[in-house]
Amino acid sequence: MNGGAPTPTVAEPILSVRGRRALLGLASLGGAAFLAGLLLDATRAWSALLVNFLFFGGLAQAGVVLSCVLQVTSARWGRPLKRVAEATAAFLPAAFVLLLVLLAGTTAWAPWVHEPVEAKAPWLNVPFFVVRELLAYAVLTGFSLRYVYRSLRPDVGMLDESGEQPATGFSALLIRDWRGLDAERATGQRRQTRWAVAVLIAYGWVFTLVAFDFVMALDPHWFSTLLGGYYFVGNVLIGLAFLVGVTAAGRRRLGIAGYVGRHQLHDLGKLLFGFCILWAYLFWSQYLVIWYGDLAEETEFVYHRMHGAWAPVAWAVFAMTFAGPFVVLLSRAVKTWIPGLTTVAAVVFAGMWLERFVLVVPSLWHGEGVPLGLLELLVTAGVAGLFVLSYAAFLDRFPVLPVSDPRLAPARTES
Repeated sequence: MNGGAPTPTVAEPILSVRGRRALLGLASLGGAAFLAGLLLDATRAWSALLVNFLFFGGLAQAGVVLSCVLQVTSARWGRPLKRVAEATAAFLPAAFVLLLVLLAGTTAWAPWVHEPVEAKAPWLNVPFFVVRELLAYAVLTGFSLRYVYRSLRPDVGMLDESGEQPATGFSALLIRDWRGLDAERATGQRRQTRWAVAVLIAYGWVFTLVAFDFVMALDPHWFSTLLGGYYFVGNVLIGLAFLVGVTAAGRRRLGIAGYVGRHQLHDLGKLLFGFCILWAYLFWSQYLVIWYGDLAEETEFVYHRMHGAWAPVAWAVFAMTFAGPFVVLLSRAVKTWIPGLTTVAAVVFAGMWLERFVLVVPSLWHGEGVPLGLLELLVTAGVAGLFVLSYAAFLDRFPVLPVSDPRLAPARTES
């Protein structure tokens, strides 16, 4: 193995049996809450499911995207983080199931079904909507899983060949027709890079489509050519906040402390700082044009979210996702202090969930106040529980470090 560093596999399961049962119970409770919500308040139930599909399904894809970026850029500093990032792919099948549920209920939650806009009818109609979403998600999910397979195969094969971690079950399927470490390592890097490029291109296209179909189309009279870029950059910020938090708080638990030191934490902190600024820049670029244009069909979308009951939520998003992190992450000490960096990442993560909530719900909810209560919290907790189960199961089953990667090296000695 590279550099004779510590064993790159988790010594014990990330989740205890009791923890897994608790998360399964939480997921079941979330599902039950959604079904009960359909009977009590269908609008709130569908809104909660849509928000969490966009957030956690986006997170599942964002982790793979971050791993692809590390691969394409040949980033040595980030090599130990690749597997921790791409492990979110374990939730992609569950996200696809959530998509199927949403598509099956399109007529119940999509406003354009009952209030069609004639000029947009060729685009906003149920058959075309369902087909394009299924096709787009199938392509991106297929590319992502293929990339993760190419990333895992040489690592699983290397540990199996050395006898350190024999491959069984699904892991054995990953290394079928194994041709030896030298050949697999060389071809593995080339194929990972090719699939990484394909994922990144498909990601930009598909998540622009998601922004148009699941956010902009909820207000059929509103339009924004910048929304696609704003949305998929925000999605990367979600994935980055998650990666920073998991890496900073869990590096010892994951067995990667020997590879992730102060320098890597500082780099992660700088990335988080930069993406918070980029997210705010794209928001301001969109807001400024709408404000100057002062067109009714554009201003209504923003005005509704920045006045009345929604104003405190909108300002909370701004504070949690940009203003607070910007001030705190100016400090180099915070970027290398694990409790501080973990706290900032958690605040940004929660702020981005609120941001997705603010993007979606005001277009569907026409009642008084902000519909953020027990139903929304239970559905969110259920989807979050399912995500954590999937993520932990992936890291328990596969090597946590890309041990076959020639660029993997232990963390530099602290000066």
